[in-house]
Amino acid sequence: MSRTTANLLLLFAAAIWGSAFVPQTTAMASLSPMWFLALRYALTLVILAPFVWREHVRAAQPPSRRTVVTMGLIGVVFVGGNVLQQTALLTTSVTNAGFLTSLYLLFTPFVAMALTQERPGTAVWPAAALGLVGAWLLSGGIGGRLAIGDGLLTLSAMLWAVQIVLIGMVMRACDRPLLLVVVQGTLLMLAGGAWAIGHDPISPAAIVAAAPEIAYTGMLSGVIGYTIQAVAQRHTEASDAAVIYAAEAPFASFCGMWLLGERLTSGQWAGAAAIFAAVLLVQFWPSADRREKHT
Repeated sequence: MSRTTANLLLLFAAAIWGSAFVPQTTAMASLSPMWFLALRYALTLVILAPFVWREHVRAAQPPSRRTVVTMGLIGVVFVGGNVLQQTALLTTSVTNAGFLTSLYLLFTPFVAMALTQERPGTAVWPAAALGLVGAWLLSGGIGGRLAIGDGLLTLSAMLWAVQIVLIGMVMRACDRPLLLVVVQGTLLMLAGGAWAIGHDPISPAAIVAAAPEIAYTGMLSGVIGYTIQAVAQRHTEASDAAVIYAAEAPFASFCGMWLLGERLTSGQWAGAAAIFAAVLLVQFWPSADRREKHT
């Protein structure tokens, strides 16, 4: 897979995840955050089960112990990021969530340098700055009043940066993307379900009421989005991926506008344009060393 194809696939994944902020928010009219996470990833695992078995049968060799341990670590980070993000949506807006999640733009290059030998290309730094400015404009500047959810989203962005880097590392060492998705989903389903059973009452009517949101996020975000991420990040760099994932913010705002009746100001439209410009910048202005690597 070429770097261009990989980045386009990541942009598609960002669109899926951005649109999912709406059902993630509306589902909590019926379900607690933990029940929602447990149920959506239970659906993901049911759908993926035959495909991951097929991947296992076709694999030339089992994953190494180091790969399994790394996948487990990614799963733990994934659980933390999801729990923080989903809980934050109780007290913040979809638009703020899109912006603050985009802070992994800032964190990912530094995490990549700390954990790997990757050195972000020339275009990453101006693209990251442009993307952050765009996300800030898209949020309307956040305003002077920050909710507790905004702080939780900032912490989740740090975890997403670690996840992005670790996924690139493990997928270059082991071509088992569906196994990674299943490890992440299983850990989150078990953690969320264990908490929900012990702390959050639930009724069949609540599950039925949130069924469309569970279906959308379980099938599209869980199956398609995270599988694309695991496959495509094998063929691009973590810092590139972080810039492209920033498109999640304008997609979240567009869907909030379309489905929840939110309206974008001229400044927010400018922010969305800036983020897409950042994505184009990192794609079409790679540094010389990266051109050689991805030719």
